[in-house]
Amino acid sequence: MFLPTCTRTTSAPIAQALCTGAIATVVAAAPSVAATTPAAVTNVGCSPTALAAAITAANGSGGGDLALAPGCVYTLTTPLPAITTTITINARRSALTRATTAPAFGILAVNPGGNLDLDRATITGGDAPDLGGGIANRGVLKVTNSTIRDNHANFSGGIGGVTGTTTTIEDSNIRSNTANINGGGVANVGGGTTSITSSNINTNTATTAPGGVLNTGGTVTVTTSTIRNNQPTNCTGSDIAIPNCTN
Repeated sequence: MFLPTCTRTTSAPIAQALCTGAIATVVAAAPSVAATTPAAVTNVGCSPTALAAAITAANGSGGGDLALAPGCVYTLTTPLPAITTTITINARRSALTRATTAPAFGILAVNPGGNLDLDRATITGGDAPDLGGGIANRGVLKVTNSTIRDNHANFSGGIGGVTGTTTTIEDSNIRSNTANINGGGVANVGGGTTSITSSNINTNTATTAPGGVLNTGGTVTVTTSTIRNNQPTNCTGSDIAIPNCTN
């Protein structure tokens, strides 16, 4: 560090004060470097108990990044905690499924204020009493590189969003889900926003149309995706027509 030269042209106390002030000025001007710490990732063991505990801890600490055990099958006998804050789940090709002997419940739920980013997961075997047998979204949801299959609900056997929500589906497969009423694969109910990009929505079924994608309000956008072989229709029958989706 450069220190200025002090010349004693006045009395010693004054000269000392001038030198001290000059040094203080130089030190104050030196740049500071703030330390940054990357966000910690929580590795989740291959058990539904560990997964439930990790979600609870992330909710309690204001959010978190969870990395599941690669290729694990998390067989659930009780519902997982709902997502209430911002959580990223890197499933690493793991599956979340409901045990066949368990009571009916959906696999994942995002509550108001919650924000879930789910990647490389298989979601299967969910059986919700109302909305979203695979995933019920009441907040913000993004699903990428995932498969949502063989789930069941009254509306949206696969993924369902309600008024005020945002649902993003990218590079994913939504297939073989069923709904008691309609929206077998995906449902945008009430007035949410759903975006489907580079994905396949196929072989989903519903008692009434549509079996593929339902839109009762809000906006559904379909881009470079395939929606086909859904029963009784792909998208026809929605209250609001879905562009780029035919019967």
